[in-house]
Amino acid sequence: MKERGWLRMVRIPLAAAAVLVLSVLIEGLFFNRHALFQECYEKETAIETGSLETRLDLQGERYVKTVRMELDVEEVTDYRLILLDGQGNTISERAGSISPKLDMSVINLRAEAAELVLVFSEAVSADGLMTAANFMEWSPYRLFFLISTFGLAAFLWMGRRVVSQKPEYAFAVIALTAGLQIILMTGTNQISYDEQTHISKTWNLSYIGTVYDTEAVLELKTLTVPEFHNRFERMQVESYLQGIHDFETADVYRQTKMIYYDRRAYLPMAVCIAAARMMKLPFAMMLMAGKFGNLLMYTAVCFFAVRKAKQKKGLVTVIALLPNSIFSASQFCYDACVNSFLLLAMVLTANEFFTPKERVRPRNMAAIILCLIVGSYAKPVYMLMGLVLLFLGNEKFPSKRAAWMFRAAFTVLCLSMVYEVLGKSAVGGSVTETLAHAGDIRTEGANMLGQIRHIFGAPFSYAWQLLSSMFVRIADWFTGKDQFLMYAYLGTPGTLCTWIFFAAVFFSALYRCPYERQECLSGGNKALFVIMVFGMSAVVWTVLYLSFNTVGSPVIDGVQNRYFTPVLFPFFICLANRRLVWKRNGESYHMILFTVMTGLLLYTNFRLGMMPYYL
Repeated sequence: MKERGWLRMVRIPLAAAAVLVLSVLIEGLFFNRHALFQECYEKETAIETGSLETRLDLQGERYVKTVRMELDVEEVTDYRLILLDGQGNTISERAGSISPKLDMSVINLRAEAAELVLVFSEAVSADGLMTAANFMEWSPYRLFFLISTFGLAAFLWMGRRVVSQKPEYAFAVIALTAGLQIILMTGTNQISYDEQTHISKTWNLSYIGTVYDTEAVLELKTLTVPEFHNRFERMQVESYLQGIHDFETADVYRQTKMIYYDRRAYLPMAVCIAAARMMKLPFAMMLMAGKFGNLLMYTAVCFFAVRKAKQKKGLVTVIALLPNSIFSASQFCYDACVNSFLLLAMVLTANEFFTPKERVRPRNMAAIILCLIVGSYAKPVYMLMGLVLLFLGNEKFPSKRAAWMFRAAFTVLCLSMVYEVLGKSAVGGSVTETLAHAGDIRTEGANMLGQIRHIFGAPFSYAWQLLSSMFVRIADWFTGKDQFLMYAYLGTPGTLCTWIFFAAVFFSALYRCPYERQECLSGGNKALFVIMVFGMSAVVWTVLYLSFNTVGSPVIDGVQNRYFTPVLFPFFICLANRRLVWKRNGESYHMILFTVMTGLLLYTNFRLGMMPYYL
């Protein structure tokens, strides 16, 4: 017994040491094997003014880790780097560009060549330098990824009891770790949807009254920050931004101290940016602090969603660990607020439908309504999801009169939030004037009022168009034509990952964990939830058709998969049943779900974040 107790005491330090040693060995022996077992060197050649082509003879075939171009340019200059073998034959070709804000570019070549040919799109106007090298490189980003990956594997194996008995804590560990990986890997690159808009609102919200826009902030707001492609360029970009982050030359202007409802989703990010600014952290770290605030908020809310779920904690966990959602929570994006609070709202709502005979507690109903309101700050139409509460039985309330009073008050609340979008117009004030001037300015011919008239002019035709578009989108998810998992502009990890995610969702929805209670939704309530999901999806599709598409367009463009994350739980909870029960223990049930979702997250992070920038 003493020996077992001693082993329990030292297993965590031993595991931590093993994770650290393994990570260092892989970083040193695998990623730096060419520098360890071959020669380290540095060869350079001058780039002459007026030249279109520069050659660098490596004197025999050698492994080239990086090629660095240093050149003063007046505008973005494109180039091609051609790799030649010993006989002068082309091996491969790489493309790149040099920004005038950095006057340098680095290519992580990691290939063998005997000669390098640098070809510019136009004659250069200044002297420069081209350097090829092979050297030892200890990348902090790769090391963090390796340590955190092996650390998660050790946590899942050694903490099996925690994973099965306290899945909310396991979720928090995995979400924070995977989110931190994304934050550290993406850095200052703006790779999320409309990130310049989200950064602008977050930065402004981090001030009370007077806003200071430095040149660095203005470049983020206007999408003019140079993009890095490896850690060498990243250091230059961060140094450049730090150099122009000067408050003495900042644009200063006043703003209202009132926080409008559509800005409140940015509060966690704004608070962390304000705190980082007060601590005088470097500009790049300040941005990462803002993203971490978003991640922390998402993790905390989903933690309670998993914890409060009376049924299907595994399903809630799988949906909360959706790679798309973790990615959004790790960037400047309001989707984290939408997804987390609506997930918690739907979990609490489902709890009430699981127990139709138990009277609803006022604090539970207040929590549901509050989560619906907060989750709908950025997208008020999602408030309509709460209309399922109108179908709670009278026995859930103190009296029949109280039930109908609640239904009336909640209906007014939902409609008022949706109306708030159209209640004020910059051109006059009426709803009609708002609709007449509404529409996405990026789409020529978009007009909301005209689109509404088109729909009412041919309602059956639009209904068929809507149903066809929805069916095609769902079919595309499972055939691989459209990828459900997406890291915005970083791309997708592949069709197989989509199938793996949906397999995990279906497994967690269909099979019941052995020690969970046996309550399930009644047939009528399942139909109610399915109708709500279908109606909410139709509303999302229609809103995008009204605002994003030209009047009378035969297709509905602009629909993105992330818009349907809030309805995943209410849909898949309808698959819950009493017949399919996991035959083995609850520990294996949760280990399967957490292992699959952790592996999916880590693979997606590696494929879309680590490979493009740090390998």
